[in-house]
Amino acid sequence: MRLGGAQEGGCSAGRKEGRTAVLLMAGEERGPARLALPSLPGAPRERLHLLPCAVRHDGAAAVRRYFAPAIRRPGEPDAEASVSFRGRSLKGKEVLVPEGYVGLVLEEDDAAMQERQVRVKSTFESLTVWNLERAPNSSDEILMSLHWPKIAEGIHAPVAD
Repeated sequence: MRLGGAQEGGCSAGRKEGRTAVLLMAGEERGPARLALPSLPGAPRERLHLLPCAVRHDGAAAVRRYFAPAIRRPGEPDAEASVSFRGRSLKGKEVLVPEGYVGLVLEEDDAAMQERQVRVKSTFESLTVWNLERAPNSSDEILMSLHWPKIAEGIHAPVAD
């Protein structure tokens, strides 16, 4: 979500309607959802880790209890991080959300309503991206996607004659 800009919403496109924003979420086949904007100001900040795996579970999990990585970082400030997860070597890199934006962790309300509702569960300003055996680099899709706001700004900027 862009802070202080004309774009309200987040995932793809959004428009502000009263105290909610309509979200069009990529990869969703169930249609748009409404984001309850009052849930944003009180949302806690979280540390986020993007792991290279799929979890076949849809529901609550005691993540803090079972995933507390002992991250090893060499002496340099921007050096890659490494950790072992279930016997596999992971290499990671902390990346910032583009300036002027904030990352949102959304949670869908359970109520079986005709219109989908989501609320902000937490926010983040950076995330640690992990890969198996190699550190994330500029060819990773998630890192490339974080460049999109600058590219979009250039595309939509006024053209001088």
